[in-house]
Amino acid sequence: MPPAYPPPYGPDQLELPVFPLASKSASEPGSRSPSDVAVDVRELARTPSPTPSEEAALYPEPFDPSKIFTAKFWFNRRMLLRLVIIALAVCFALTFTVFRKQIANALSPAADWMHNLTAGWLIPIAIMIVMSFPPLFGHEIVAILCGFVWGVGPGFAIVAAGTFLGELTSFLVFRYCCLARGLKMERTNIRYACLARVVRKGGFRVVLIMRYSAIPSHFSTAVFSTCGIPILVFCAAAVLSLPKQLVTVFLGSTLTTSSDGESHTDKVVERVVLVITIAATVLGLMYINRRTKAVLPDVIYARRKARQAKLRAVCMRNGRTDDRSAV
Repeated sequence: MPPAYPPPYGPDQLELPVFPLASKSASEPGSRSPSDVAVDVRELARTPSPTPSEEAALYPEPFDPSKIFTAKFWFNRRMLLRLVIIALAVCFALTFTVFRKQIANALSPAADWMHNLTAGWLIPIAIMIVMSFPPLFGHEIVAILCGFVWGVGPGFAIVAAGTFLGELTSFLVFRYCCLARGLKMERTNIRYACLARVVRKGGFRVVLIMRYSAIPSHFSTAVFSTCGIPILVFCAAAVLSLPKQLVTVFLGSTLTTSSDGESHTDKVVERVVLVITIAATVLGLMYINRRTKAVLPDVIYARRKARQAKLRAVCMRNGRTDDRSAV
């Protein structure tokens, strides 16, 4: 069942995104700047219709199973990207399982050098801080290497420090250097706007769940930084979500023993940790998707009201009070 639309509340309850107005006459003497125009939403006569993208988001086309057998379903950019990601994940899992001993032998020289180096643990921390900025990636590879070189305990401590410092640095950079771009994405990207609304309403709980979900940390950190999340709340959620990194460190530590040499306890622990991590990731993603769908009507209605307010401001700037005269 589609959500109720429009949302059942008055205009005074709207959370309107900001649409800056460009004016050629703003610099002329005696003219008013568009930012000085106060618009009361109650005065607006008619809310603009949803755009095609908003219509598609509100009422998505139902899935047709017959499309699976068409070339268009498989040969498009989104599907090809998904297939590539799945293929890479399967290849990585098979390679890690079948060629575990060969991988360990290849990494042994670098592992011994890093382990014996004074303050060698700073190297993976520095790498993880740099990789915290999009579009870079590779945290999992560094975590596996840390588990292989230092073991589960020290390796997890190193990965936790690198992850926390990297995410904190990324959060501060996005907040103080990329705030304008984040606000622009909130105005133009419907999914980003929905995530921002969910984060603002949910606070610490939603931040923590998003940290555990399958949403890339690069993307979620950008959302947190531009949504006004306090830095202490972000730090607390980042610390509490660090156990998510334990599974990759543990996988790296198993490289020191062959698959035949693992004890029954090690195999059970490895599988339990893997299952718990995957379950937490999937459940977190499902929860966030449900919340974003719930706020979607509110977001689109607010976007329409913001366009109406912008149109009203343009009419007032031009000395006209009838919205239809500007159409």
